[in-house]
Amino acid sequence: MKVLCLIDNLGSGGAQRQLATLSVLLKKQGMDVSVLTYHPQDFFLPLLREGGVGYTCLESRSPWRRMAAIRRILRTGDHDVVLAFLDGPVLYAELAAIPWRHWGLVVSERNAVPSTTHSYMAWLRQFHRLADYITTNSHTNRLMVERAVPALKGRMVTIYNAVDLDAFTPAQVPRNRDARRFQMAVAASYWHQKNPALFIEGIALARKLLPEVDIRLDWYGRSPRGKDGTLDTTVYDEASRMVQTHGLQGCVRLNPDRSPIQEVYCDADAVALPSLYEGLPNTICEAMACGRPVLMSHVCDAGNMVQDGHNGFLFDPLSPEAMAVAICKMAGLAPEAREAMGANGRQMAERMFDPAVVAGHYTHVLQAAAARKRVHLEHWVPSTPESALQSLM
Repeated sequence: MKVLCLIDNLGSGGAQRQLATLSVLLKKQGMDVSVLTYHPQDFFLPLLREGGVGYTCLESRSPWRRMAAIRRILRTGDHDVVLAFLDGPVLYAELAAIPWRHWGLVVSERNAVPSTTHSYMAWLRQFHRLADYITTNSHTNRLMVERAVPALKGRMVTIYNAVDLDAFTPAQVPRNRDARRFQMAVAASYWHQKNPALFIEGIALARKLLPEVDIRLDWYGRSPRGKDGTLDTTVYDEASRMVQTHGLQGCVRLNPDRSPIQEVYCDADAVALPSLYEGLPNTICEAMACGRPVLMSHVCDAGNMVQDGHNGFLFDPLSPEAMAVAICKMAGLAPEAREAMGANGRQMAERMFDPAVVAGHYTHVLQAAAARKRVHLEHWVPSTPESALQSLM
C-alpha cells in the first residue's frame, strides 16, 4: 500500500512528532510511505531519513498556489491513501477530493480546542464529509467533531499517540532525590493554551504553603511566530513578569526548547503540564514512559492518563490555588513514593502508547480507506474518561 502523509511542516510540534513517528512505523510494516509539507521547518527530517521515508517540501508562500500544487500532486499521484494531519493540510486534502478522487482519504484533528464546537470550525468540519475516516488523538476531540457534524459518527475513531518506549525510558541509574528540594519540568511552547503565567502563580502559592521544600520549575519551550514570521513573545513576556512579581527569579527558569528532552524528564522529580485544553499531550505521554510522576490539568482526556494519587495529580488549570495544592501533594511525598508513582506511569504508558499497537490501529484505518470500505473501527484506548465529557460542557 502506498501512503502519502500531508502536514504543514516538520517542526518540533507534537503533531509533527506523531506524523513523523507514524510514517516510520508504517514504513517498517512494509508500506511505501512518503511525507509532503509546505513549510521548510525540518526538525524531524532526520527521523524520516533514518526510517527510509520519502520527503518533499513545497516552498510556496501563496496559499492559493500552495493549494493548487497540493491538489495537483494528490490528483495525479499513484498513492492508495492520503493521511492528513492538522486543520490546514486537512482542508487542502479535502478540497483536492472535489469533485471525485481515486485514493482513500484519512484526516486527523489533533487539538481539542473548546471554542471549536460551534461557528466557523463547526462549518469547516463539514468538509470532513469528503474523507473516508476521521481520526483524533483524544476522545474529547472526537466528541467535539461528532457534536458539530453528527453524520460523521460512524467514521470517527480515536487513536492515542505512539511513544518510542525505547527512547523514552526510565534512567538507567536513578538520580539521588532530595526530600527538601522538588524540581518540576514543563516541556511546552510559550502559548496561551499552555498557561505558564497562571502556573507560576500557583508555584508562588505552593512555596508559601510548603516552605520546608524548595519548589522549583524549569520550563522549556518556544514562542510562536506571527503571520509576518516574527516571534510573538507575548505569553513569554507575561510569564517573565509573573516570575518578577513573585520574586521567583532564583527558582523558576524559562528556557528555550531543548532536544533531546529525555534527560530533562529523567532529572525532574515530576513533569507538569498546566494547559487550559489539550488533545493528547506528547510531553505527558513521554514523561510517563520515562517513569516520572506527573501533574496535569483536569481537562480533555486527562482522566485516562493520570489516576489521581496513582501516577500523578490533576488540578483545575484556572485556579492557582488548586495548582498549589496539587504541587504540594507531590512535593510533600517522600522521594521513594514519587518513584513508585513514576513506575506506575511507566506501566500505563507501555499499555496505552505502544507504537506497534498504535500503528496497527492506523493500518486498519488506512487499509479500509484505501479499499473505500466502511468497517467498524475500535477506539484506542477504548474508554472515554469523565474529563472528556466535562470538557464539552
